[in-house]
Amino acid sequence: MKVTEQRDANSLDEVKGLNGADRVLATLNLLGSYPEGIGLNDLARLMNSPRSSVHRALGALRRADLIEQDRDSRYRLGYGLLKLAFSYYEELDEVGRIRPVLTALAERFGETTHFAILDRSEVVYLAKVQPATSRYQLTSVIGGRNPAYCTGVGKALLAYVLKDEQAVNDFVTHHEPPLVRHTDHTITTAKKLHRELALIREEGYAVDREENEPGINCLAIPLFLTSKSVPDGAVSITAVAQRFPLERLESSVDEAREMIREHLGEVMK
Repeated sequence: MKVTEQRDANSLDEVKGLNGADRVLATLNLLGSYPEGIGLNDLARLMNSPRSSVHRALGALRRADLIEQDRDSRYRLGYGLLKLAFSYYEELDEVGRIRPVLTALAERFGETTHFAILDRSEVVYLAKVQPATSRYQLTSVIGGRNPAYCTGVGKALLAYVLKDEQAVNDFVTHHEPPLVRHTDHTITTAKKLHRELALIREEGYAVDREENEPGINCLAIPLFLTSKSVPDGAVSITAVAQRFPLERLESSVDEAREMIREHLGEVMK
């Protein structure tokens, strides 16, 4: 009887496209949406999979130290997964080269610094340094994402991907979801975005005028570490506007460039 039940459960998973490793990965991915944890029954219902199959997937993930189970039998991502992710990002060649720059910039300007790369229409933060004197905790996290069109690092990178008006039009037309207005300063039209990206290519840096989050502005500089035409990523100084106005931040671009040059050489336009 147990053999028959096992075969039926596996067959159902195969029909639904969740079998073996696929089921384990789907379980892990779903747990990422529930930081407070979720029970086995709810997981099985959301995955539309047999309870026994999901339980086996959870067992495999627990043995790998990627998830944990609390006293209420709720499952969540574990510290083993976080350690693995952070170790990976720390070992990236780019991050290793960039971190001293971020530290120097954070100490000099007293503001949080980031290194981010472009992933299609979003930026992914690979490194973040917050100065010890900062009292304001930014919402950005390593591995986190933001829309590229409304962030300083995103626009600094998009400028060298969307090089003409047609490319910008295509980007805006096919952007999913459509360009959302996060603040009163967010750019939401192709015409304005094209003009902004052209200015970034001309000046070699980008600014975020409280476009993604009210009260937060940013100066971003693209870095050409391996290519002279397409930046590998961008560094940013992200500041509280009330404490560090955009005009003052933008006037610091030459000093920031010189500090980058001291650590990395000539990697800027």
